[in-house]
Amino acid sequence: MNGRLHLGHTFSLSKCEFASRYYRLKGRMVLFPFGFHCTGMPIKACADKLKREMALCGCPPVFPEEEEVAVKEEDIVPKDKSKGKKSKAVAKTGAAKFQWQIMKSIGISDEEIKEFANESYWLEYFPPRAVDDLKRMGIHVDWRRKFITTDANPFYDSFIRWQFYHLKDRNKIMYGKRYTIFSPLDKQPCMDHDRSTGEGAGPQEYTLIKIEVLDPLPEKLK
Repeated sequence: MNGRLHLGHTFSLSKCEFASRYYRLKGRMVLFPFGFHCTGMPIKACADKLKREMALCGCPPVFPEEEEVAVKEEDIVPKDKSKGKKSKAVAKTGAAKFQWQIMKSIGISDEEIKEFANESYWLEYFPPRAVDDLKRMGIHVDWRRKFITTDANPFYDSFIRWQFYHLKDRNKIMYGKRYTIFSPLDKQPCMDHDRSTGEGAGPQEYTLIKIEVLDPLPEKLK
């Protein structure tokens, strides 16, 4: 819920929609609840970007003139080849560079954009608008059973805790180690779609060879 719904959401949802209506027509009892994804880092990353932009450029911010920078091929971070060429963030935001510009591009006023520096405000703003869009689409959801996925929703939070405690008790999950991208700013790992830049970048493996230089040392090394 870090933006309005778009055609890609409609395409994905149409599969659930067609299946639920088909089985209802066949006389089956079908439950179609709806969850709004508010967990993870994307909302926090967007809110933090707004805070930084207001701290550096004022409120409403006056952004510096954009300068064209030549990028050398060797400076580009190697990308995971399994990912698409266009990042999800670029596909959603187009040419907008700053978070404030992105918010304006979806029709939010300058007076209201500053409220989004508080990550909780995103949870109040976008889900009701998503419900309106989905109703206009004609989706056959049981709206008595809608929820957001954060600890702001104590029912969802307790369900997830219960799930993980039980899985841990049965030795189905355990702590482990793996290479991952780490955000020094947020003090935690950040997955691909959690990053405002650098989507598709993966950990890289290097081989270091240590060579001992034997005595007598060459004149230059002395």
